Amino acid sequence: MSTSEASNPGGWAEALEAAIVARRYYLDDRKKNEIADELGLSRFKVARLLDEARARGLVKISIDMPADFDVPMGDEFARRHGLRRALIVRTLGAVDQTVPLLGAAAAQYLSRVLAPGDLLGMSWGRSLTSTVDAAGSFPAVDVVQLVGGLRSNTSIPGAELVRRFAKHTGGRPFVLHAPLLVGSASMAEALRADPSLAETTSRYSRLRAALVGIGSWNPARSSLRGEFDATERAELEARGAVADICTFVLDRNGHVVSSDATARSVGVTSEELMRVPEVIAVAGGADKKDAIAASLRSGMIDTLVIDDVTAIALMPQD
Repeated sequence: MSTSEASNPGGWAEALEAAIVARRYYLDDRKKNEIADELGLSRFKVARLLDEARARGLVKISIDMPADFDVPMGDEFARRHGLRRALIVRTLGAVDQTVPLLGAAAAQYLSRVLAPGDLLGMSWGRSLTSTVDAAGSFPAVDVVQLVGGLRSNTSIPGAELVRRFAKHTGGRPFVLHAPLLVGSASMAEALRADPSLAETTSRYSRLRAALVGIGSWNPARSSLRGEFDATERAELEARGAVADICTFVLDRNGHVVSSDATARSVGVTSEELMRVPEVIAVAGGADKKDAIAASLRSGMIDTLVIDDVTAIALMPQD
């Protein structure tokens, strides 16, 4: 007993009572009204004693953060960029493992937030391929393809990713049986209205979440960029193209860059994506820093899965 407590028996007695109440509440998982009945106290006094236990330092609460995530940095990053949340993955300098680590983190997050009966939209890309590779057990979720098929073989086709992920969820895959780019804007519009595609595109308005990658235009780390011919790429870059999400191209300020070329695309529109309750972007690496920054400014992203090194580089300076 401390000298101050010895000279104040009432204070010592209250500290003891606070400790007893705190132990039952925090360790024995008893409800406040149960403790009140057991000790013959009012519920008001139980609440006051719990506050007293915290104030006296009798109760010390610590939270063990998940080892793979920098939670404090994620909270700060999300606050500064206006995100709902940022999942910052610790890479420990293993740059070559960035994409697999991001995919594993995204799969872990999706398994927690999706519920049976949800609709999940998916685009394509290396990070999303890693997400599917890392997927374990999932609730029964239908998976919807957000963009048409690529001509290039730079990544696993979006339709295949959708089918593979649907196997993990036990849900139905809804794919787009159309190329990403067609001959004209009118042809793209007609395809979207075609009954064979409408089975997929009509579900865009009912998506619970959308999982997307972020493409970079400089340096060129974009499958979408490779779908345009040299003249179209030059036109888009002259208009400030630095990034892409799904079928649309973004400038440095996050504005959608429109052109005759992008009007020929088949897939979700930026307006439809903005209406999805949660858009989850998975991207990282120093070569995508500018593209991620533009995507953050677009206002399309709610949750970002990113590596710690790139997140530090993107953290606004005071």
